[in-house]
Amino acid sequence: MDQHAAFFKAVRQSDTSTLALLLERTPDLVHRAGEHGKTGLHWAAETDNADVARLLLEAGAEIEAETVWGATPLDWAATLGSSRVADVLLARGASGLTVIVAAALGKRDHVHRVMASGEDLAGHRRRGAPSVPNDHWPADCAHLLGDIVSDAMYAAARNGHEDIVAYLLDNGAAVDAKGVFGATALHWAALHGHQATVELLLARGASLSIRDARFNATPEEWARQGGHAWPRLHRR
Repeated sequence: MDQHAAFFKAVRQSDTSTLALLLERTPDLVHRAGEHGKTGLHWAAETDNADVARLLLEAGAEIEAETVWGATPLDWAATLGSSRVADVLLARGASGLTVIVAAALGKRDHVHRVMASGEDLAGHRRRGAPSVPNDHWPADCAHLLGDIVSDAMYAAARNGHEDIVAYLLDNGAAVDAKGVFGATALHWAALHGHQATVELLLARGASLSIRDARFNATPEEWARQGGHAWPRLHRR
């Protein structure tokens, strides 16, 4: 196995001992990008390993490196709900703590401050997401509609932050707002087994019948795909 492959394997497996040795021998590995332009720091975000993130940053990793679709490590951490790595990145000065990123990471106080400020939310749109529809982002998704509040609600639901979901719904978010693949907040909460969030969305009137644009599946079918039981109270 070459050093490039060994580096990414060590990052993905959170093998800090091997990673430190590789970086000592070949320091520029920390700047390498692999599949889809993901750097080691993006992979640390994917696995939510704060120790790996710290090691990479200390070795000079670029904190604002972007994937081929334009996501920084913080953006990727937010997408996946990797709060430990996100906190490391923010402490080291990462930019991009938008209301959407904060909602995705469960940073309730930050979401409340932004919403209470009355500021124009246009500057809080997603980085690394397209300005026109594509296979991942259909035209009716909250991002492309410019509906920042609903996009933040979807992001919070995807990662199971039901308190933020409730707050944003109370502040104008659309309960059936769509995100990636045209799937609703309910689809993503169901896929990841966020039971309390699923129950909240259903109580607020989320649709059981909307099918996503990629797999043509309902939220209940997404729950089954994720290996999770559908709430009995709402089974039809």
